[in-house]
Amino acid sequence: MRVNVTFGEGTADAETGGAEAASSLRRWLMAEPELRGRARFSPGTEPSAAGHMGDGLELVNVVLANSIALGSLITAIAAWRGSRSRPPQVRLERDGVVVTLRDNSPEQVEQILRMWNASASASASSAGSASASASASALPSSPADSASALPAGDDE
Repeated sequence: MRVNVTFGEGTADAETGGAEAASSLRRWLMAEPELRGRARFSPGTEPSAAGHMGDGLELVNVVLANSIALGSLITAIAAWRGSRSRPPQVRLERDGVVVTLRDNSPEQVEQILRMWNASASASASSAGSASASASASALPSSPADSASALPAGDDE
């Protein structure tokens, strides 16, 4: 499962604030015990919008091993924001759904998780109903065949 993290208003310096915030958050997340072994972090840039000068927006790419680590990721980002003298807005994107973390409250963390889970459930049910009739014929005819006939899950 991939999450992209970018920064909005409140970044300390318009020119280097995004890069500094991205670097600081990446170090913070790498040190987070709840994410060790469950997430990979890499820096990245988002291209500038057409007609705008300057470098692309700095971001942190996060790849999570499972959906359980998602709550730990959002909680760790909220804690990082709380440690900053001028906490920036943090935009998180997962599967095309973008949310903005504006405060560090547990309620906002829960709200983001509910929104993403609802979005993932909606897309899974629409994909599942479209392929239900096709996959029914792919099910094994005997229990002995079940291990090889069912597809392996992929959280990414």
